Amino acid sequence: MSRFLFVPSVARGNGSGHLVRCLTLARELSDLPGSSAAVFLDEDPGPGSRGAREIEAAFPERVRGLSLVRSRAAAETGTWAFVVLDLRNASREEELAWRALAPTVALDEGGPAALGASFRIDALPRTGREALLGDANLESRGFLHLPGRRRDSPPDRFGNILLAFGGEDPRGLGPATARALVAGGFFRPESLTLLTGPLGDASRRVPRGVRIAGPVPDLKETLASWDLVFTQFGLTAFEAAWAGCAVILVDPGRYHARLSRSAGFPAAGIGRPEPRALARLLSDPAALAASTAAAAPKCAESLAGRLAALRPGASGSCPVCGARERAVLERYPRKSYFRCAGCGMVYRELFEGGDTPYVESYFFEEYRRQYGRTYLEDFPALTAFAAGRLEILERLLPREAGGRRPVILDVGCAYGAFLAEAARRGWDARGLDIAPSAAAYVRDTLGLPARAGDFLDPGTRSDLGGPVDCLSMWFVIEHFEDLARALRAAADLVRPGGIFAFSTPSGGGISARSDPGRFFDRSPDDHATVWEPRRAAGILGPFGFRVERIRVTGHHPERFPGALGKPGAARMAGAASRLFGLGDTFECYARRVRDSERED
Repeated sequence: MSRFLFVPSVARGNGSGHLVRCLTLARELSDLPGSSAAVFLDEDPGPGSRGAREIEAAFPERVRGLSLVRSRAAAETGTWAFVVLDLRNASREEELAWRALAPTVALDEGGPAALGASFRIDALPRTGREALLGDANLESRGFLHLPGRRRDSPPDRFGNILLAFGGEDPRGLGPATARALVAGGFFRPESLTLLTGPLGDASRRVPRGVRIAGPVPDLKETLASWDLVFTQFGLTAFEAAWAGCAVILVDPGRYHARLSRSAGFPAAGIGRPEPRALARLLSDPAALAASTAAAAPKCAESLAGRLAALRPGASGSCPVCGARERAVLERYPRKSYFRCAGCGMVYRELFEGGDTPYVESYFFEEYRRQYGRTYLEDFPALTAFAAGRLEILERLLPREAGGRRPVILDVGCAYGAFLAEAARRGWDARGLDIAPSAAAYVRDTLGLPARAGDFLDPGTRSDLGGPVDCLSMWFVIEHFEDLARALRAAADLVRPGGIFAFSTPSGGGISARSDPGRFFDRSPDDHATVWEPRRAAGILGPFGFRVERIRVTGHHPERFPGALGKPGAARMAGAASRLFGLGDTFECYARRVRDSERED
């Protein structure tokens, strides 16, 4: 069961939209199979914020039956799949503190917390300044809680008008708008209804004759009965537009005004309506209704359903050093990529799908799709790759006197091309692969010791014997979700002076440098880390390995911008790729040092 903890903004002056959304989502998620939810409402939130008792008194129906977490200490004792932050403008420190409990999902986050959150969802448009925070994983106006009831047709005149400025209205926009509409002669007082929210101040002066209505439990389902809605930028604006009303915004400040323009809503001013803007907007009801409709969401989507579909399991921290400080690189609907602020490793967090073990089809149908032939048909080419790698290993590991054959364990041995060449050259070659059919082929057809299993399983490693002179992982290391555990296991298995050799896609190659968005998007979902040649030594050092050689491979001149179609350009691009190490893959050969030589 996936447990969600919702953390809404309860700061005075931030309105009630964030709080109401969290309460609604928590209830919806709790009703979905396989999910449960709680809402964090601190009993002692500190100055400037509303506490649990005040919120329960203001929203008794919305809170009733929900699981509430009433202190940070209580939150820390829970087990959560995700912490959902609806804080509007949170700091890095706030997001880091919550990510210590579970991966974070940030809803419409406009502050620095957006840079570290595991997953981001934007249901509201952003200003240009917020665009500097990068893209969200998902963005859709349809994720708002839109009303089910809608008007049959847009209004052609404005007979009844609603003024709804949220559950708090700290700037008094509702009364100010009522006064401007009556004083300017735009509407008779009796045609106006001013809605007061559960957290608002009902004592502000309004013109005589304006109807004052108390809090409405489910306001969005009543909006279709109004011709025109005055409100500020926020959830009510989108709900009223979806319901088919005409909408005019009066915003509390320049920030909200920028958001209004970004969304395309008709707006009449900041702080209070401007008479000339009102006159222009109200002169053509059909045009006002049309411009409102253009700002409305295009379709309704279930945000609760999308949250429930998120795959739990991400740690929210670096898989190498465990640091939580990080910078986001790219976001996609299925995954996010970060660079660790501690060790510099690039890693991804996956939120849809899961790890698929390599089964027999990978070496046949899938391999053919990628390379035009099956793994076994590609055996001669793979043997040639193996020979080059073994030549490097043999220079790094001279044969010992007495003729003892050096032991090499190839993790992810597949159908044994590397092992066969190693055995031919005199190595004691052993294999491990997660696919039983591959390990069986190595044993039964090639006659070499191999077994199927998970390298991270201590029992599997003990069955393989050890220590070994060389441990190899050709395009395997990027698959480990817990890379630190894999590197510790490698250090335990390789004897001091032995070699740990691996190959992996390069985050420093031409594809990653020239178009990082496309590079990360196309990176297979089961690649948990993206290595870069220049950072390998720093990452491996604390685990007891000293890099002896980096060999950049996978040179593709055709991937250089402008290299195709120009005489000599591809040749020059190929030379530059080799000179500057811009290949899209690389091999690393690292020596296991003695414990006394290890880097801390």
